Amino acid sequence: MPTSITTTRRQPLRALGITALGATAALALAGCAGSDVPALEDVWPEAHASIEEATSVAIDGSVSQGGQDMTVAISGQIDDSSYSGNVAMGEVAVEILGNDEYTYMKPNTAFYEENGGGAQLQEMVGDKWLEMPAEQGGFTMSTLWDAFTEDIPSSDEFSDSEYTSETVELNGEEVYKYTGSTEDSDDPVSLYVSKDNKLVRVEAEAASSDDESASPSASSDSSSGAGTIDFSEWDAVETVEMPAEDTIFSVPGL
Repeated sequence: MPTSITTTRRQPLRALGITALGATAALALAGCAGSDVPALEDVWPEAHASIEEATSVAIDGSVSQGGQDMTVAISGQIDDSSYSGNVAMGEVAVEILGNDEYTYMKPNTAFYEENGGGAQLQEMVGDKWLEMPAEQGGFTMSTLWDAFTEDIPSSDEFSDSEYTSETVELNGEEVYKYTGSTEDSDDPVSLYVSKDNKLVRVEAEAASSDDESASPSASSDSSSGAGTIDFSEWDAVETVEMPAEDTIFSVPGL
């Protein structure tokens, strides 16, 4: 059963950046924990260390921001030695494989249209993997990971904060859920931490549209967003093989 918490008001937290596919949701957990739930300030130092020291991870997220829906399902080595997944932004969708030298992509038609390649390039590539230098592809594992960790709260971030806590089931596992509000509204944001102190989910809700006096919703604000990002397979993602040479299309001049 969830644990009900009575909180007392203390200083708010700084913004927690949730970045996925280039979208940053500026959020703040705004501590008291229940008797059967450890305090967030006690579990976060170890969770933070596991993020800082991670060698691989799987990320599965869905975020709405600026009127656009974005999804990502990517896993791999954080040093870019091996990664794979799918990324979508609006109508654009791309399947990816990559390493620290090249990103191999299988984009949909919308990708070609938005990037100036059009039907001609799409026809040339066919069902092969489109090869791009890693630094130009924009979909590398390290790029996404750096964007997320840039604003991850420090190890002692929650030593003087306000939140509620409970034990919940997530993907068949009991985890700790810590919930506060955004820095400038009452919109909920939650951190889910496993019992071995690994971050497993970050979740944010958009501003309510029922309040006519409220400012535009978080999903329409360029600096905020709403959605869920799950993390799993910490330091346990296996390497993947890159495409065979005869299945790759290299753009001349790149």
